[in-house]
Amino acid sequence: MMLFRSVRNADLDSVFQLAEQSGIGMTTLPKNKELLKARIQWSTESYQKNEENPLDEYYLFVLEDQKTKKIVGTSAIEAKTGHNTPFYSYKISKRTRVCHSLNIRSEYEVLSLVNDNQGHAEICTLFLNPEYRRDNNGLLLSKARFLFMAQHPKRFAPIVIAEMRGISDENGQSPFWNNIGNHFFQMPFVEADRLTLATNKQFIADLMPRNPIYIKLLSPEAQAVIGKPHQSTVPAMSILLNEGFRFSNYVDIFDAGPTIESPLKEINTVKLSQVLTVRSISDEVSSTDYLLANTQMDFRATINFALINNEDNSCIVSKNTAELLEIKRGDTLRVSPLRLEEKPSI
Repeated sequence: MMLFRSVRNADLDSVFQLAEQSGIGMTTLPKNKELLKARIQWSTESYQKNEENPLDEYYLFVLEDQKTKKIVGTSAIEAKTGHNTPFYSYKISKRTRVCHSLNIRSEYEVLSLVNDNQGHAEICTLFLNPEYRRDNNGLLLSKARFLFMAQHPKRFAPIVIAEMRGISDENGQSPFWNNIGNHFFQMPFVEADRLTLATNKQFIADLMPRNPIYIKLLSPEAQAVIGKPHQSTVPAMSILLNEGFRFSNYVDIFDAGPTIESPLKEINTVKLSQVLTVRSISDEVSSTDYLLANTQMDFRATINFALINNEDNSCIVSKNTAELLEIKRGDTLRVSPLRLEEKPSI
């Protein structure tokens, strides 16, 4: 079985190993142990807070293989972006010009630097060891976050965004960056990406062009990647689109990866989840696979069978599930369908 749980300080080395595997463009999973240590500490402090008003909290999770005790994936939620540092995006806008005397109509798109997504919750830091991209592990790593948000909705802003990694190659060459950012920042894409996390982002305000950028004037290579996800990010984006996220005409300022969004309460896993009382714990349970999570701040989730009785809002789970989630008879469990065509009932 696989366990999705809150990160611990002792996970630093394992998370650092994942960061080194993640390639270029994973801004929130830096290949710097000190930065990762600070993010894990930030997460630990966020879990310990009692108030339920989102400020600058960050919740980092890991996926652990119970057979080997190996950390094989990470994902996270930022409660409210832009609290301490500005959150920049490019907004894609359409403009029209008409010359009646010549009977010419011109339509084109521009990129404008904005802070429109500031103040939203953000799901981020998703990376799964390639060897484990099977057996619903990607679904657990992505969707279990929504059970945590469903259990603690007041801790998060009401709109949730996800900045999907944009297109760059294994050498860190980004067509969009090479055509725009490189002219103004005079540094490689990889260095600009690193500074986004390591600084207060003032360099963006200082160096980024303030006037709109006309997309038609960019190279065909740069135009082609605007709003397109990195190949390795396509499966993660598909999961989110199936959850109800939609492209919002905003892209990342460095690699032009798409930003997608959804109201928290409209995310399908959140809408379909329900809190049930554990009526019984059995040696074996055979039924449909569900996303299952405890209802504690020491968050733990997995995928396994559960027998659900909607008449009395109760369920029966296996001993393995109970041990993994650290629950007992009479405790509560948050349950949601693993796949959205399924309904959490028997």
